[in-house]
Amino acid sequence: MGKAIFITGTGTEIGKTVATSFLTFVFQTLGLRTKIFKPIQTGLAEDGVSFADQHWYEKVVELPQSEGLYYMEPAVSPHLAATLTNTTIDPALIAEKIEQWKRQYDIVLVEGAGGLAVPLIEKEQGFYMTNDLIRECNIPIIIVSLSGLGAIHHTVTTASYAQQQGIQVLGLIFNQFDPESIIHANNIHTIQKILKFPVIATLPSLADVSKHAMMALAERWLEGNKQKQLLREVLSVEV
Repeated sequence: MGKAIFITGTGTEIGKTVATSFLTFVFQTLGLRTKIFKPIQTGLAEDGVSFADQHWYEKVVELPQSEGLYYMEPAVSPHLAATLTNTTIDPALIAEKIEQWKRQYDIVLVEGAGGLAVPLIEKEQGFYMTNDLIRECNIPIIIVSLSGLGAIHHTVTTASYAQQQGIQVLGLIFNQFDPESIIHANNIHTIQKILKFPVIATLPSLADVSKHAMMALAERWLEGNKQKQLLREVLSVEV
């Protein structure tokens, strides 16, 4: 039986898909069969035909082992997209798919839509949230954040909310990290000191986003023994 990890973010457009792609190339380099599952996708790519995340995985970084479940054109919150498209989102079916992929793959990376407090379903008695899905599936999370101004507040509040909801946080990934920026460096130092969660990776802004670039990034990250130790101790991955 494989292991599932939920990739969530401190908000929208902060690079969950980039982080998920990076982790996939890391695991594949180690010889681990890895599946990407983004159950709920909203909004189209620039071509106006493909769904944005699926287009990224299949065309930009060439990861065909990615899969979705619910595809809705409106680029809005899942609960609203479901209403606008008359779509019924079934959390039990999402959980069933995760279990199915766990039986077939070593690692299943489940990418969320937005952050933990994103509503997936609107009911008469309230909302069914992303955090409800994670809790019911009983899978840990990795939090993805940007590195710049605002990262401290966004990451600390997301992690605190996760802990309040009884969700296990494995660690943090920071996107668009500039090692020359004192703000970026201090943000990560401060966040780690406050939360005491391991920083799994700091990912730079890539001028050329491609399969080759992402593979090279994963290979460079794996060069140090510390990273492999982190995979063993934090993600419980045998390397």
